[in-house]
Amino acid sequence: MSFWQQEETYEEVEGGMIDHLEVEPGNPDTHRRIERLEQAVADQPGGWRNRVALARSFVQDGRFAEASRQLRTALTLVTDPTVLAALFFNLAICEENRDRWEEAAAAYEQCAFLMPQLYWAHYGLGICLRRLGNQAGAMMSLRRAVALDPDLEEGHQALAETYLEAGLLQETAAECRWLLESDPDALWPAQTLESLRRRLN
Repeated sequence: MSFWQQEETYEEVEGGMIDHLEVEPGNPDTHRRIERLEQAVADQPGGWRNRVALARSFVQDGRFAEASRQLRTALTLVTDPTVLAALFFNLAICEENRDRWEEAAAAYEQCAFLMPQLYWAHYGLGICLRRLGNQAGAMMSLRRAVALDPDLEEGHQALAETYLEAGLLQETAAECRWLLESDPDALWPAQTLESLRRRLN
């Protein structure tokens, strides 16, 4: 599962963010927490913090559709751009886990609009656009992510895979070389680069 990398922008929010959550359906502690939070939401339907906490608990129970519904309602109750960006990011994660790639892409796009310097928003958008077959859009988003943080391997790997699917062999080779410089034991870039050398020669 994807995760929120900018906890410091949201650390004051009660209930926290959907980051590194263990998904353990059927956990009785999670079920008890869900019941308490559902009552808290019923008692204060205009409060968004309890909805975020409830969404987290739904995620832990593997109930991503219900988490999405809580986050979408929370979006209508918030005006702070940073909190909105965090909610959109979490919504994108939930939609990804439901294989709803268009909805996830739309949520990542909103997050990227609100926080244009957030690497993970552009990375997530690129991954979703690639899943949707929009290679041009995926490349643009992944290039943006790599430009924001050129030291993270995830962006280079995703960009290499997207270039390869698009038939951009020289660009793929360049990304594979970067990945091997970062991790000489990485298997995929080594195998891909060897295959590309045969095709390019």
